[in-house]
Amino acid sequence: MYINILSHYTFLLLLYLSFIFCQRSPLQVEKDTAVYQLLNHYHHYAELNQLLNTWASNYTKLAQLFSIGQSNGDKELFVMRLTSPINTDNEDEHDEFQLLKPKFKWIANMHGDETVGREMMIALIYYLLLNSKSDSRINRLLSTTNIYIMPTMNPDGFEKSIEGSCETKTLETRGNLLSVDLNRDFPSQYEPLKRMDNGTSGDLFYGRQRETIAVMKWILKENFVLSANLHGGAVVASYPYDETIHHTDNTYGQSPDDSLFRFIARTYANKHLTMTKGQGCASEFPEGITNGAKWYDVAGGMQDFNYLHSNTFEITIELSCCKYPSSNDSNLEKEWDNNKEALITYMELSHLGIKGFIRDAQTRTAISGALIQVEGILHPVRSVRSGAYWRLLLPGLHNITVTASGYLPQTTYNVNVTNEKTSALRLDFDLQPGTQDISLSRQDISSRNKIYDALSNYARKLMTNSRDE
Repeated sequence: MYINILSHYTFLLLLYLSFIFCQRSPLQVEKDTAVYQLLNHYHHYAELNQLLNTWASNYTKLAQLFSIGQSNGDKELFVMRLTSPINTDNEDEHDEFQLLKPKFKWIANMHGDETVGREMMIALIYYLLLNSKSDSRINRLLSTTNIYIMPTMNPDGFEKSIEGSCETKTLETRGNLLSVDLNRDFPSQYEPLKRMDNGTSGDLFYGRQRETIAVMKWILKENFVLSANLHGGAVVASYPYDETIHHTDNTYGQSPDDSLFRFIARTYANKHLTMTKGQGCASEFPEGITNGAKWYDVAGGMQDFNYLHSNTFEITIELSCCKYPSSNDSNLEKEWDNNKEALITYMELSHLGIKGFIRDAQTRTAISGALIQVEGILHPVRSVRSGAYWRLLLPGLHNITVTASGYLPQTTYNVNVTNEKTSALRLDFDLQPGTQDISLSRQDISSRNKIYDALSNYARKLMTNSRDE
C-alpha cells in the first residue's frame, strides 16, 4: 500500500514538473508577444524601411541590411542578412568554418497581392533576432547558416493591392508597377531569349523587369544552397519543375533531384500546422505538396531558374487560401503559428548532404568552378571562389565525382550520407593537375540551350569575382 501511494505521488510530482518545465518563461512570453504585436497590421514600404533599418542598427553583430537594386517605382529591394557573427569578407577569407556556412534565402511578396509571406518574413527576422541568445536552436542556426531574407520582391505591387482581397482580379496588383507578372519574367529553359528591335537575340537580361534583373544577378552571385519563394492563394509546398516542354497543365515536370525536392517540400508541409490536410482552398493537395508543372505550367518562373542556373534548390510555398487576408481577427498571428516551426525547420535543411573544399593537390590553392557530380543525378553543382561547395543529398551511399578544367577527375565511392547531425558531411577533394575532357560533365547540368550557355558563362564569371567567396 505504501509503495502504491509513493508511486502515485511520484507520478504526480513528475507530471507537475513536466508541466512547469513545459511552460514558457516570462521572458519568452514577452518575446512571443512582441512578435504577435508586430503582426497586428501590414507593414507598408515606409514603415518596413524604418523597421529593417532599426533592427540592423540595434543588432549590429547579427544583422546586415542591404538592397540588391530598385523596383520600377524606385523602391529599394531590401534584404536582411542574419548570421552570427556578421563578418566582413576579409575576416572570413581564411576561416574554414565561415567559408563553409551554407547560404539560405527567403523571397516573399513576388506577387503584390500575395501578402502573408511578406509579414511572415518580417516576423521571422524579429523572432530570430529576439531569440538569438536565449534559444539554443536559434543560436545554432544563426551560428552555422547565412540567412538572407527579402520580405518583398514587389513593393510597388503591394502598395497597389487592397487588404481583404482574396483573389487576383488584375495584373495591376499581382504584377509590378508596369503590371508584369514577375514569376513569368525569368529565362525559360524551353523558350528563346528575347529579341532586340533589330531581330537579334538580346543578352541574358534584355527585356526583363528591374526587379527580375536584380534578383537574377543576386542569385547568380551569392551561390545559395537552399531557398523558398513564398506565395498565396493555396496552402501547399510546390517543387520543380514548374515548366514542361509542351507547356500543358497536369503534366509532371520531373527534375533530376525529384526525390530530394519531394522530401524538402514534404518537410515543410509536415511541420506546418494545417498544410498536410490538403484541404480548405479551391485546390486540394494530398500530403500538402505538389509538383509545380503537375499543378499548372509556369514558363519563366523563378523556382526553375534557381535550380537550372545556379547551385540553389528552391521550392515555392503557398501560405494561405486568401491572398491578402485582413489583419483583423488575428489572421496574421494565426498564420505565424501555422508556419513558425516549418520556417525554422526548413532553414535547417541547408545542412543536408555533403560540403567541403576543392583544392589543387600540389599547391593547396582553391579551385573554383569545379563540377561536383553525384552518380545517378544529372545535376552537378559548382565550387565557388574559395573552393567551397555544398550538395544537398538524401541519406544513402553516394559516388561523388569532381571534375575541373586542367585537373584529373577524382571519385570518392560509397560516401555514407546519414543527415543525422546538424551539419552536412565534410568531404574535401584534392585534385591532381592534368588534362581531361569535361564536356560530358558540363552537359549534365540539365539544360543544353543558348539560355543555359549564357547563364553558365555569366555565373562562372561571378563565381570568379564574387565578393563573398
